[in-house]
Amino acid sequence: MHMTISSLTDYSSLVRNIGGECAFVRVSGELLLSGSKSGEVACWDLNSGKEMWRSKFEGPCSNADSNKDFLFFTETNRVHAIMLSSGDEVWCVELEGSGDLVRVSSECVWVTSSVYNFEIQDYSEGSVWKIDYSGKVRWKGDTKGRAWSLSDFQGQAIMGLSRPKCGYATASEAGIEYLELEEKKPITAGCKLDGGGMVFGHSNGSVTEIHGGVCSTVSIGDSAIRAMDCGSSWVAGLDSGVVSTGEFPGSWKIESLESIDVVSFGPSLDDVAGIWYSSWNDKAGVFLVDSSTGSMQLELSHESRIVASFATENTICFGDFSGCLHVIEKEVLRRRFGRLPERDIQYGKESELRKKIRALRGA
Repeated sequence: MHMTISSLTDYSSLVRNIGGECAFVRVSGELLLSGSKSGEVACWDLNSGKEMWRSKFEGPCSNADSNKDFLFFTETNRVHAIMLSSGDEVWCVELEGSGDLVRVSSECVWVTSSVYNFEIQDYSEGSVWKIDYSGKVRWKGDTKGRAWSLSDFQGQAIMGLSRPKCGYATASEAGIEYLELEEKKPITAGCKLDGGGMVFGHSNGSVTEIHGGVCSTVSIGDSAIRAMDCGSSWVAGLDSGVVSTGEFPGSWKIESLESIDVVSFGPSLDDVAGIWYSSWNDKAGVFLVDSSTGSMQLELSHESRIVASFATENTICFGDFSGCLHVIEKEVLRRRFGRLPERDIQYGKESELRKKIRALRGA
């Protein structure tokens, strides 16, 4: 397959700015949502590109989740619920320690918080909160160590833990249950498989998959797993530059020289799901590969480091260190592939191309 090397902007159907280093980016229906380390939270209409609303918080924002009505996000020692339609805040709950992760379930919002101990240079304690949609705290439990991953599974919160417990824990109003894994190293990432089951990435490059009560562990590298995403299978990116997938639809490994910042399933150039990942070495490299074979489909460059991503079946969004948000849509991706000659980029027409693409939607 012919591979076009171009810029991230050339393939983006929408480019916007959140106003500071991006902390999170999400798509909910036809809305693009983002929050920054400086406390900005904003929303744009994906079809028109119009900014719908923008709010300012103390910052930094850290993590977010959403349903059809609300955006939930953590910011300093708080978790907020704001209306997607207007940006109006519905409620705010103050947490103990810094607000970390948030996940929406069918009946509540799960939130984790943690306290950093400067004497031991690690997170000494954490908490998990169950908050209903009216903003009432239904339950709170203290965890041994910080949760580095949070998923909702069958009405419980599933957390991948750092030291001292490592392993993972389940939380419900009945309490917290700690479960050990064969791999004893701290968990650095985790996600839930589409068909049920959990996947955890460890600080030593191992991945543990738990499915149907069966637990299996595979080593894919010798450095910490920095990023992970799940679909019907999983994909993980390592600090050493390795990108690897699970056994289905096919296990493969890519080895690059730069640390992997984000990795995500997303739209592709054909009918096979794509895997996107980004790394940094003076410039950001954004790569699209075939999820079944690991073969490279597209390589893009970008001036600022990619620090956040979010994908649906038809759209993938990237947020960078400078605050820029780039949206790539499946149909636009396929239409533009091969239509941006490499020589045009080399002969100084990149700026002209970017202006044309940005003009496709409102400023």
